[in-house]
Amino acid sequence: MPDLAGTAVAARFRDVTVDFLCQDPGDAAHLRYYLSDHLEPQDASRQPEVSVRLETDGGGSFTAALGTATTKRVWWRTPAAPWRLYEEWGTRARLPSPVPPFGLSPLRDLVRTGHGAALAAPDGSAHALAVTGSSGAGKSVVLVHLLRVGWRFVSDDLLVTDRRTHGRLYYYGRPVGVRERSLPLLPWLDAALLADAPRVPTRWGDTWMVRPQRLGRCAPADQPLQLAWRLHLVRGDRFTARTEGRASRVTWDPQRHLHDVLDVCRRLTGEGDAHDA
Repeated sequence: MPDLAGTAVAARFRDVTVDFLCQDPGDAAHLRYYLSDHLEPQDASRQPEVSVRLETDGGGSFTAALGTATTKRVWWRTPAAPWRLYEEWGTRARLPSPVPPFGLSPLRDLVRTGHGAALAAPDGSAHALAVTGSSGAGKSVVLVHLLRVGWRFVSDDLLVTDRRTHGRLYYYGRPVGVRERSLPLLPWLDAALLADAPRVPTRWGDTWMVRPQRLGRCAPADQPLQLAWRLHLVRGDRFTARTEGRASRVTWDPQRHLHDVLDVCRRLTGEGDAHDA
């Protein structure tokens, strides 16, 4: 059973209250930045529906230990249950991240997640575009360009959909990962927009974690959206685009084919006009 001492960060996801317990104050500060759109006021009288405990051997920073051989443990519990070990690992975790805890009960009964980015149509309708592809395919580059022309942020890197209602998509306000190698494709991202954004090393090079509000408008956090269009990206030297209905599969090189992909988005979505879902 974990030591309960530490700093708590309270958050809410799909009306489920969650407390994250951190040994290291720096981890709590990191979570407050990362989950700033979902934070709840601290209330000693409130009992969270899920508690998640992040710890390392020796009591050091969990965030700093990621990607190292230091042993890390994640524990979780619901009010009626004892603490349970979610995962213990050294260099590489096998299970999905518990931040946010969409894979833990009761959230896992409400939503399912996928790898991708999402934006809401610029006309204010409740229709959304999902941008999918493997890591490094260029999803965040497309997302940032569409934000610049009026689309509204829904999520980056994680698609959150309703487990019971087909095609219903939810806002998840995590930061947008802007990789150093992508900066030449985003010339308007000056130092002011990147200021104070955490800069973390990844296998794709240094990445800034930028709050989406710095890059454009955000969809309302409490408004479900209907997933109306899909754009799937694949890295390749030769540009190809295959569209079937409201879905397109594109092979591209972000350095050479950015305008071609943005044209595919305009044709696919009808310039963001509302469509029946």
